[in-house]
Amino acid sequence: MSLKKQFAVTLASVGLGAALIGGGTFAWFNATSEIKDNTFAAGKMEIGATPAESVFQVENMKPGDWFERTFDITNTGTIDINKLLMSVDYTVADKNGDNGSDDLDNHLKVYWLSSADPSIPISERVIVHPLNGKSLKELKDSGQVDISSWATKLLTLPPDTTDRIYMGIEFADDGNDQNRFQEDSVNLTLKLEGKQTAGEPK
Repeated sequence: MSLKKQFAVTLASVGLGAALIGGGTFAWFNATSEIKDNTFAAGKMEIGATPAESVFQVENMKPGDWFERTFDITNTGTIDINKLLMSVDYTVADKNGDNGSDDLDNHLKVYWLSSADPSIPISERVIVHPLNGKSLKELKDSGQVDISSWATKLLTLPPDTTDRIYMGIEFADDGNDQNRFQEDSVNLTLKLEGKQTAGEPK
């Protein structure tokens, strides 16, 4: 056989061997398994306020009067609450239509307190914060505000946990004639929203 033919046979043998290695039909052992019943269930964010209505029911108020009330916030969901947000909404009834642009809401000041203990002076119970002492009008214009770090005592509110909030409202005496507010009224709604804690490995 010539050298040329021997070389061609050698190349053919190498190619056949490569084909058997790369594309052959070897019967490898194998086994399979399954990991079943994997579920992802979202938790529930829910808060309850007690009482749910009529925390403040005040009549015959006059400039300089001060009203204190308490209400409880309960985490009725399944996820920790990290932030408690509040906004206010209300309607003003101007009995005689003589308020102009200065309604009663400008003169009702809101405060958050550290306790409801009457033996402690108000000045010592008012929590120091830029929002304290703002009028209802100013709070409404501020939109939703975070009150969790100073209106409540807990850093987070776990499920089935209740925290008590102490709130005061003052009919501020501005030292001027406030006769135009006689028989006026404000119907107020406090809107509370709980925000979840940050996501975490589970």
